[in-house]
Amino acid sequence: MTTSASSRPRGPYARTAERRRSIARAVLDIVVEKGYGNVTTAEVAQRVGSSEATVLYHYPSKDHLLVAALEHSDTEDSEQRLSGDVPSDFSLEELRGFARTTPRRESIMRLYSALAGEATTPGHPAQEYFAQRYNTTVTWFAALVERRQAAGLAHPGLDSVETGRQIVATWDGLQTQWLVDPSFDLGDLLVSAFRRLSGQNWMEARNRILDPETGL
Repeated sequence: MTTSASSRPRGPYARTAERRRSIARAVLDIVVEKGYGNVTTAEVAQRVGSSEATVLYHYPSKDHLLVAALEHSDTEDSEQRLSGDVPSDFSLEELRGFARTTPRRESIMRLYSALAGEATTPGHPAQEYFAQRYNTTVTWFAALVERRQAAGLAHPGLDSVETGRQIVATWDGLQTQWLVDPSFDLGDLLVSAFRRLSGQNWMEARNRILDPETGL
């Protein structure tokens, strides 16, 4: 959805929004360059040409800064996020490629995994971010399952939302394991899990059985 020029923030509101974006961008740069554990308000302030007091005015704690970095990363990578409408030609190969990481994404994944655990604490700054993120991602996968059910590639009896939630949980778990021990292919295991959770293996076996040339 685009924003009309007349509805965009102006004056001090625009300056405040830009200041917040520049702070979030600086935090994300530090995360990618040095890791989230090395983020300090002093360095953030230095990078944006401001004071630590100004940084803390906009983001009152390091956790707030780290959440802002994740949000900014989502904005930068909006074309690669699993959100919005599911493309009609989306394939499991694309899911495999999406799950495979780069050094930049690995730093963000580590931040994501660390904050995901902290978000389980009531009132933590990351709680709202992850609630919204999970809702968006589960909804996206539910739509993907429904599309594949319609195409005969997923079991028709599955609840798409439950399956979407299981897929997201599996991805988070596999990602955490991979960050600890990257000896396996994260993309391959995610696709394998998706096939099982969506019933694709069962549908393929059923189709082979019913095929008059190869089945029973």
